Amino acid sequence: MSLRCLWLLPALVLFATARPLRAQPTKFLSPVVGASAMFQQKVSLRAYAGKPCRLSARMRVDTAQVDGGNARIGLLMFDAKKRILGGLNMGNKPVRSAAWQTYTVQGQLAKQVDTVAVVGIQYLNGTFEYDDFVLEVEAQPGQWQRVELRNAGFEQSAPGPAAGLPTIGWKPITRMVGFGYEVAETAPGQRILQVTGRGIVRYGRNARAGHYATVNGVKLYYETYGQGEPLLLLHGNGESIQSFANQIGALAEHYRVIAVDTRGHGQSGNEKRAYTYDLFADDMRALLDTLRLPAAHVVGWSDGGNTGLSLATRYPTRVLSLVTMGANLYCDKTAVEAKTLREVRLIHAAGLVLGPFKPNFRRARRLSTLLLKYPQMRPAQLSAVQAPALVLAGEKDVILEPHSRLIASNIKGSQLHIFPGLTHYAPQEDRTRFNEVVLAFLQQLPPAGGKARRAE
Repeated sequence: MSLRCLWLLPALVLFATARPLRAQPTKFLSPVVGASAMFQQKVSLRAYAGKPCRLSARMRVDTAQVDGGNARIGLLMFDAKKRILGGLNMGNKPVRSAAWQTYTVQGQLAKQVDTVAVVGIQYLNGTFEYDDFVLEVEAQPGQWQRVELRNAGFEQSAPGPAAGLPTIGWKPITRMVGFGYEVAETAPGQRILQVTGRGIVRYGRNARAGHYATVNGVKLYYETYGQGEPLLLLHGNGESIQSFANQIGALAEHYRVIAVDTRGHGQSGNEKRAYTYDLFADDMRALLDTLRLPAAHVVGWSDGGNTGLSLATRYPTRVLSLVTMGANLYCDKTAVEAKTLREVRLIHAAGLVLGPFKPNFRRARRLSTLLLKYPQMRPAQLSAVQAPALVLAGEKDVILEPHSRLIASNIKGSQLHIFPGLTHYAPQEDRTRFNEVVLAFLQQLPPAGGKARRAE
């Protein structure tokens, strides 16, 4: 029942449309795994609504390493209700040069603007350095007026241990695994902000781990990590392998992880058949055949959980164990919260796109149809599940808790875990706790023995 990615890659935030989006930042209880990180400073520009604006900064990037990345600066605009109005960004010209240069972005402030976030963005691996941010507005034609930024040159260090950035006035958007911040002194009294990215993996677009397989009439993209018994990772509606960035590394320490882009998602292909969870399950069975795997552990989130239920009921011998997060058997007000059902119906009527993909009316309609029409399972069908099963949901999940309990009660010997205080996006909100619960379940299972063989 995924309606969106819980947290967009920070670099993508700057490409927000002019349509106001409510900004409700997630309270992550654990550091988040992702390919990019962002720091910011917010400033009021209410008095300059609708005026031309420009932002500049001195920057250099050292990416002489594997998976070297790039950096950007930009503005993100909010209205008085903290809704995103849009942004100014560097487009398709990010910073990759190792020489210090001044870079500028320029554009028009929204007429409803209240505050802006001045941001720096780091993508993938490297050392990214910033200095001398300057924000200006054209108060009168031809008259540019400087807007004060706090500690624009990073000369003031933060007192004591730094919980965020070790410098005053700036803070990271989210704690990101693999990204570090340091104030470096280049000369007496002169400092810069230095951000490092180390060991960052571009999950979902990792050429070294990526493979394609044509199965069941469609070309599926998948990535493999780790060694051991095979484990299929199945993502949610409108999402991709990347949504499991917080799980792949932890699971790959114990299993041969096979993370798959569902047909019509991510880098997988598509064809004309209507989406159903049974069709997705057929794809997974065919993928296991192609990889010469008699069976695999299955971890599915949201729509991926629904696919896992279909696979485990229709092809029970192909599933070594089943973990579902936020899955549902059918889509009505006894299973899904009423507000979410209304949102999906609006999305379906408008043909709005789900997830961080290009607008595509036909694709959006197919995805929303999947959410509204499927799955069509009866609780009694779950008696066909032969594998050990763990049913997960957030205490504040869009899938109602009685429905999650109904699923668990109809799978013989299954376990149920409700994450206190978390939502449908528990795998990202508290990746540490989520991964601990999943691994504790998987590790208490007996070895698969002859059922599991090495992946291709």
